[in-house]
Amino acid sequence: MAPEIIREAGYGRKSDIWSVGCTIIEMATTKPPFSHMEPMPALFYIGTTDAMPLLPEFMPSAHPLLIACLSRFFSFLIFFSSFSFF
Repeated sequence: MAPEIIREAGYGRKSDIWSVGCTIIEMATTKPPFSHMEPMPALFYIGTTDAMPLLPEFMPSAHPLLIACLSRFFSFLIFFSSFSFF
């Protein structure tokens, strides 16, 4: 669940972009981000910190995309304008 949804700050594109990043990590590792934590503590952690999930070490070429997806700061989201699918 995206941080802004957990904090009840509203739903928008940022939430969808966060979900894309989480989906990429889950597809690559077969485990959801923060799977080492119990569900409720994980939700609290996502909603109250600026930490992002661990990135798969075996996919270094995907790190810039994942960092952009999972960033809590708008400046990193500008990175998406360089992709042709937007």
